[in-house]
Amino acid sequence: MRRLLPALLLLAGCDQGFRPEELVQNLRVLGINSTPADLRPGETAQMGSLILDPSRPGEVSTVLWLGCEPDPYNLDRSACADPAVLNDPTQLTSGGSLPPGVKVIGFNAQAAYTAPAGLFDALAPDDQRRLTGTAGLTIALAVAEQVSPTATQEELNALFQRARDGQVRNILTLYRIHLSESTERNTNPSVAALVVGGERWPDGAAFTVLPGEPVSLDVEVPDDAFETYTDYPPEGPTTRTERILAAWYVTAGAVSHVRTAVREGEVRTIFTAPGNDDKHPVPDRRTGSLYVVLRDTRGGQSWREFHWFVCDPSLPAPNVTRVSSPATATDPVVLEGDDLSSVLDVVVNGVALTGGAYSPTRNTWQGFLPTLPAGHYPLTVHTKSCTRLEVPGIDVP
Repeated sequence: MRRLLPALLLLAGCDQGFRPEELVQNLRVLGINSTPADLRPGETAQMGSLILDPSRPGEVSTVLWLGCEPDPYNLDRSACADPAVLNDPTQLTSGGSLPPGVKVIGFNAQAAYTAPAGLFDALAPDDQRRLTGTAGLTIALAVAEQVSPTATQEELNALFQRARDGQVRNILTLYRIHLSESTERNTNPSVAALVVGGERWPDGAAFTVLPGEPVSLDVEVPDDAFETYTDYPPEGPTTRTERILAAWYVTAGAVSHVRTAVREGEVRTIFTAPGNDDKHPVPDRRTGSLYVVLRDTRGGQSWREFHWFVCDPSLPAPNVTRVSSPATATDPVVLEGDDLSSVLDVVVNGVALTGGAYSPTRNTWQGFLPTLPAGHYPLTVHTKSCTRLEVPGIDVP
């Protein structure tokens, strides 16, 4: 069952032109999920979304969530499944209020969908549809403006009208939550690590590339994310193992394959850094984001953001002359030396220090340790010129 349908754009009068699917430059909905990933009658899921809009830095977008009463017979008999509504959300309030069975279930990160406790009461106790289940339909309307959570029905009606008229950029996305009485629960898959050029990249560190350089990308996913479950085709119950697909998106540059199958075959996506021609210039700050969205074949979803940095080989290599170990867990690690503004990340035990920054007034670079057992740890410096330095280690109290 497909849980995330292609987003239906409700834009009018916008000269978008052709843009690669993987390139995120305007309002986009890249992922939607529920936690838990499926529900039994009477349970509630928290809704989550990955919604971006690089065209409006520092400004707030809003997600309005609507939920529909599910059909125990799984025949999609609801307003949320009506194509006319999906193409024109003003029909949801054409009568001045939401239609029966449809209600607002939240704003932004505060949204929840509840499966009715008596959902399958109309079915016989041994009816297989109690196990195969049905769909709880939700609609996420993302708009490129800030809307108050206390907005009145009249204000929401006006919002829908502005969406239809193209006065505000918006995207409407339908998402299905699987509802059943099955005890085989699905969980959302997770990304354990990003693999760049065959190397497991340190968590929290920006991966480095030269201008226009192509590098292969992959993800590590925990073994337990590939769950087994019982499917119910016409020929009878069958045990299957989930597949997991990865979707790749970037704020600049390009990827060769927007979708790849995790642990299947030799197909890897290739990220080509910006900077190889005038049409793909290096960003002003030489950095950007990579988003990986995982989807399993039962509808579970999750995502992670990673950062990349386009190196400048002309920068001087930093010379670290002293490293100060933290006296307590809340103290920073401090690097002293020359050309420390060329430090990009400092890695300890496979994890980058957090809050890393160069101070020109102190001529130091400092960052904070992840949680580590007491002991001595070596440090590796990743530089803005694509080199790495081993520097004196630190003692963790």
